[in-house]
Amino acid sequence: MDKIILRGLPVGCVIGTLPAERTAPQTLFFDLELCGDFSRAGRTDDLNDAVDYTAVERCVKEYAAGTSFFLLERLAYACGEKLLEGFPLLDRVTLRIRKPDAPVESESIELEVTLARS
Repeated sequence: MDKIILRGLPVGCVIGTLPAERTAPQTLFFDLELCGDFSRAGRTDDLNDAVDYTAVERCVKEYAAGTSFFLLERLAYACGEKLLEGFPLLDRVTLRIRKPDAPVESESIELEVTLARS
């Protein structure tokens, strides 16, 4: 299985359970691992046979910006489902979301989930 990795994609969205987190978007950072069989693109050198990285980024940013989930878990699963629906070459997606401004003593909160096409 082949893998495309996108790291550090800044995404603005309303996320969190505290009243202060519900009033304005905050920046999260997404790392995406996109898995599938990309051998056709490797043979043809044609974007039509490949996963368009720009379209993946746009999909995640636009979708997340329109949400206001309370939990990172829900955001991660919803974004993963959206990617699997919108990009037929993907068989599995791993999303890692970092929330640097989380109201905790730690430097940041980070969540990782993996979804696979059924």
